[in-house]
Amino acid sequence: MISEPPGKLAALRIEDIVTKVRDGAGWIRLDRLGLIRVTGPQRVKFLHNLLSNDISGLATGQSCLAALMNLKGQQVAWMRVMAEGDALVCELPVEVRDAVVDTFLHYKVGAPVRFEKVDAAIFGLFGSKAPEALIALGLTRIPTGIEKFTTDSFSAHPVRVSRGRDLPARGFTLHAAPAAVLALEEKLRSLLGESIAPAAIETLRVEEGIPWHGIDVREENLLHETGQLKVYHSSTKGCYLGQEVVARLEGRGGNVNKRLVGLKCSKAVSASEEIKADGKVVGQVTSAGVSPEFGAIAMGYVHRSNSDAGALLDIDGARAEVVTLPFRF
Repeated sequence: MISEPPGKLAALRIEDIVTKVRDGAGWIRLDRLGLIRVTGPQRVKFLHNLLSNDISGLATGQSCLAALMNLKGQQVAWMRVMAEGDALVCELPVEVRDAVVDTFLHYKVGAPVRFEKVDAAIFGLFGSKAPEALIALGLTRIPTGIEKFTTDSFSAHPVRVSRGRDLPARGFTLHAAPAAVLALEEKLRSLLGESIAPAAIETLRVEEGIPWHGIDVREENLLHETGQLKVYHSSTKGCYLGQEVVARLEGRGGNVNKRLVGLKCSKAVSASEEIKADGKVVGQVTSAGVSPEFGAIAMGYVHRSNSDAGALLDIDGARAEVVTLPFRF
């Protein structure tokens, strides 16, 4: 059995759903994500000069995570860049997709590149038995490495299967053509039951210390604040938007005024709640959940003076201890 029978997960507590997904498989539609297809003979050079990571060496079927920043070093968007034979496909939060396309157009300046907002549905498939579930869907080309993707077909329509480091519980994303969405949802439901509660995905992310743009990271944040510099940035590449800010912070030892940290709490807390020290606001929760292993947990930004592991803080009456992320590997 891949997972619980249809409908069973809906009756479980969030922490029980987290355990069931980790030990089996579960799915959810990730409507927060969208796609941009970049084509043209200078597509690689163009994106490489804008993004924080090195995409110039990506072979077909490979991907990497990268940040698009503004000149102040703030995060316009985080994205996965996937290299196809004739295009680069960017997977990113749909709420910033228009802003990203506008930025691309601003810097195009006659370069032979084109940008298309792709009409597709994106699904997430999570858990140790997710590869078995993909096979049960009839897919035969399953990516085996991190930041790899394959193209396949479902119900005679193309589907892209991607495995990335920003997905908890050994997760995959599936990019499905609109015509295949209903059939894919029905098949997933027949195999794995109803979709995972979003609160369970939040818990899985917090456990593994995986921030998502649009939730834990917004335009005002600096890359050093997020703790994800090594994931979204290449220290060896040349110019890109925001490079001067990143380099200046690196030269100062990466010191920033606030940092994203883990928080182990005495009771459940919620995103957006204030974090206090001695009655003074020192930060804010960005994501929270209830873990079967660690109890009530959260991620949030706190002032650097309160960001060391072991620091004791308060979140609406809940005792919160700062923990080095991730909670679990």
